[in-house]
Amino acid sequence: MHDPVKNRWVQAGIFIAFAIAFTFFKFRYHELWKDEWQAWLLSRDQSLWALLSTLYFEGHPALWYLYLKLWAPFSGLAADDVLIQLAHLPVALAGLAALFFRQRYPWWLRIAVLFTYFTCFEYGIVSRGYAFVLLLGAVCCAWAPEYRERPWPLAVALFLLCQTEVYAVLMAAALYLYLVYPQLASRNWRALWENLPLRRVGLALFFGVAAFLLTVFPRSGERNIQAAFVEPFSQEAIAKTFQGAFANTYLIGAIPDTNVFGVNTLGLGLSVLVAIILGLFFLPNRRVLFTFTFFTVGFLLFGFAFYAGGVRQWGMYFVFFLFSLQLYLVEKGRFSRFQIGVLAIILLFQARYNAMALYKEYHHPFSNARQAGLFIREKVPENVPVVAINKFEAAPVGGYAGRQFYFLPDGERFSFFKWTEKIYLPPEQELFLFAEYKNVGGLVILTNRPLGKARYPRAVLWKSFDRYNLKGENYYLYTLQR
Repeated sequence: MHDPVKNRWVQAGIFIAFAIAFTFFKFRYHELWKDEWQAWLLSRDQSLWALLSTLYFEGHPALWYLYLKLWAPFSGLAADDVLIQLAHLPVALAGLAALFFRQRYPWWLRIAVLFTYFTCFEYGIVSRGYAFVLLLGAVCCAWAPEYRERPWPLAVALFLLCQTEVYAVLMAAALYLYLVYPQLASRNWRALWENLPLRRVGLALFFGVAAFLLTVFPRSGERNIQAAFVEPFSQEAIAKTFQGAFANTYLIGAIPDTNVFGVNTLGLGLSVLVAIILGLFFLPNRRVLFTFTFFTVGFLLFGFAFYAGGVRQWGMYFVFFLFSLQLYLVEKGRFSRFQIGVLAIILLFQARYNAMALYKEYHHPFSNARQAGLFIREKVPENVPVVAINKFEAAPVGGYAGRQFYFLPDGERFSFFKWTEKIYLPPEQELFLFAEYKNVGGLVILTNRPLGKARYPRAVLWKSFDRYNLKGENYYLYTLQR
């Protein structure tokens, strides 16, 4: 098949045009929400040791946070929301470039991959550490065929891949099994042991998993941590994970979001169909089928036993599918007509959903945090305390406002939160005592829901930020005078 993108100048031109449009949209229209702000505020406002000691609250390993820590000293020289996007942009574009330039995709697949929902929007426009998975995973797949000649670059990349996401640990393990598959298939254990490059890569994987566990594994006796996880192997966890991983990921938009609307017969039926088709897709190459199946089983078991996840997490399964396409082409060189048809269907669903996400982002804010934060920055003097009722929802508002808020009953200021913390609704009298303690005539209350008049009879609604937004996150400002 003729490849019109074979010329490197044509490739560069296509990618540069995409990168310019991508960058413009990201900075012009994307509003950061709490998960994006949380990582930045944790990295900016804590010492290195404190940061590493609290990551288990987040459920994510250290690489993204350490990377943001390098950007934290520039806070104050530029707006923090700009810095977050500036930090994320090179990683996101590098990950997309690794998929576009370094994989053995045919020309149409190279271009289509740039516009899938997960690569473009969820891990590109949205500034999260998942972009590192794209970059490091694509690099590992590109270097895997050459591991005998250059084991150390692959070893370093696998180690770093383990520091990005729990799903990336499964990816790293699956990619290592891809390397050892020939020896496993022939049961040549001696050759496996004597393969020094393979041992080096395996050692890097071992230390990568160990470093991951040290930063992520819960070291707290708090029962609240368990609330984030599912009941292991419950019917709900199994059905939700299964439907989310297949129908909600590969045919995204064909059914309502499983995480919001739950499991349905159509979704489960489509999921079974997708699972069968994916197996048939990789069936011509046992090595890649073994690799993809290992990751699939690990991905599903994690969802069944620990965390069912949502669209953002299920997208990691699609990302590994993209990596598996590279491995398949290394082995087979080209796709069959059946495989091209399957890819066309999957990519059309991805492109459509990506276009919908970009359209909504263009017309509507992600949340109302930016509007509320800029209002506070302009209208509330620094000497007037702002008390936040819900730290989880208030964190992005504080980021945009450029100031820390207070929370009760401690009366301390905060910027980030911990997922195990409970929401405290202080009585009105306690707010009066806090205003007296701060020696001010009144204060401002920030909440994500209207305050009840019976509990707060003297609180006056000042400003509502409740216009339509994609996340449904609204804010209300009240004044309380002594």
